[in-house]
Amino acid sequence: MASKIDKVLDRLERLTNDVNTLKRRVVASPIVPLPPKVKGALGSILETSDNLITDAYFGLARDVADVVLPANVAMEVINNPNVLMDSNGAISQITPRPGRPGIPSSLMMAPEVKKPRKVTKKMRAQRKIQSTAFKNANARGRKKDGTFRSGYDQSRIARMAQKECTKERQRLGLCEKPKRRSKKKK
Repeated sequence: MASKIDKVLDRLERLTNDVNTLKRRVVASPIVPLPPKVKGALGSILETSDNLITDAYFGLARDVADVVLPANVAMEVINNPNVLMDSNGAISQITPRPGRPGIPSSLMMAPEVKKPRKVTKKMRAQRKIQSTAFKNANARGRKKDGTFRSGYDQSRIARMAQKECTKERQRLGLCEKPKRRSKKKK
């Protein structure tokens, strides 16, 4: 089984071969002002040298990758939750935490998955009202090209939308009108 490094190297080698092919096509094209015999000789020299360089480079890269982290070791490190690799590349084994009997330690260390919050009918209604209010406020505060009208900015649009949202909620009876404080001094 090939490791991820081998797959990446294969893709890079295919890409390099494609670039080399394009380079040879450019040399052979009528754009380059060279005699046909020179183009033919240059094309064959380019092909052999490119193949030699590419094979040598990627052969060496694969050998180095295999020495640094052989495929079977990489697979063991990736698939084993008790094996860690530090920033220096040293591989170490960690001892599993003692858990309850019958439950593997790998499940004990798994993060808790939070259940999504249930959306109530009241929340849906509020979201719908607020969505409509923001659409209306944006329509009033923006031009056709999406820029702000003179005197408008995002905070003013948001205040207008919140005000409209509150009025709509009051109209539908979802909230009461706030009681006004009297301005008389006591």
